[in-house]
Amino acid sequence: MQKILIVSPKIISSQGFDGAQKRIFDIAKFLSKKNKIDFVCISNNVLKKRGNLSFLNKIAVFQISFVSRIFNTIICILKLQPMQKGFFFSKKMCDFILENKGNYDTIIFHLIRSAQYLPNEFRGKKILEMTDLGSCNYDQIIKKISFINPLKYLYFLEKILLRRYEKKVSNFFDKVVFISDKELSIAKTIIEKNKIINIGNTVSVKKKIFRHKKKNYKILFVGNINYLPNKLACYDFSKNILPKLNEHLPNLEFNIVGKINIFDKFCLSLFTNVVVHGSVNKLDKLIKNSVCGICNLKTATGIQNKIFTYMSYGLPALVSKNSFPKSLVENKEAIVYKNDNQLIHYILKLVNNKKISNKISKNSFKSIKKKFDILKAYAKYQHIVKQI
Repeated sequence: MQKILIVSPKIISSQGFDGAQKRIFDIAKFLSKKNKIDFVCISNNVLKKRGNLSFLNKIAVFQISFVSRIFNTIICILKLQPMQKGFFFSKKMCDFILENKGNYDTIIFHLIRSAQYLPNEFRGKKILEMTDLGSCNYDQIIKKISFINPLKYLYFLEKILLRRYEKKVSNFFDKVVFISDKELSIAKTIIEKNKIINIGNTVSVKKKIFRHKKKNYKILFVGNINYLPNKLACYDFSKNILPKLNEHLPNLEFNIVGKINIFDKFCLSLFTNVVVHGSVNKLDKLIKNSVCGICNLKTATGIQNKIFTYMSYGLPALVSKNSFPKSLVENKEAIVYKNDNQLIHYILKLVNNKKISNKISKNSFKSIKKKFDILKAYAKYQHIVKQI
């Protein structure tokens, strides 16, 4: 049995629908079956109850004040280092890992922003759970922002700094893990090929709750709404898509589920027929009255976990072309659309056509059970932990 430390920029939790957070939760839980897992993270919320985190041996939580985040971010800009590196830096957490490094056989660093916590001269196995190439994400966001918006240039700077940082820090790890092959062609140009490993996402299969009913009136969106592409997708649907749908079906509601700040929750709630739930523990009640789940991101990298969340309940998923994962079959396991008109068309079709709705539902639920088994996917993690 190995002793493994997982370092993450945010608290582990099974609640909410943050894809990256759920992934590291699942990895930790899987590895705990044959290893002793400690977890260290940054969070502004003090963990009072361990609840379903009992499989972890120890949990250490560190807080960062807003002033410290801003100060460290500015320092990183002056040093021409990624801003997110400063935003997620905790001196206390860094010291804690340094002092305790000798207790572990393996350390897994969750996301690129945690790579800075790699202690010098650590002799054990070092794994960077990169998940996605963050620089690619910025590249897509930049294209969507107007040249008169100053954020465009801030994101451009971060993209350049992050790409350089991704290349540099990957040299210090034994393995760098990605969740899809979407960005591997780019990753292989900046990271040694023998270090890269692809370990896809998994999904906990739920009960097939969805049933097509004429009285279904909810369109569902789940995810971390503080993540910019998710936020933009929610505003776009509320402002540009839902009003057109309501011309045909006035009772259709757009239901948003996931972490969200107070300001965006207030602003989105001002739109007609938009309901913002925030974080919830279960989707069951929402699924029962839903028409479909949507993934209408116009900028996306890696795998969008929300798609598989819908499928795990048998809820038909409508997915934008650039968000569609290669592991699924188009228009059989999920519906793919290319523009706003198609999105509207398919939603109305799912409302009115029971046969098509139930067919997608059946295929999607069957696909989840067959393709995304947690034992098959994360067995790779156990293997690299043993073999490195």
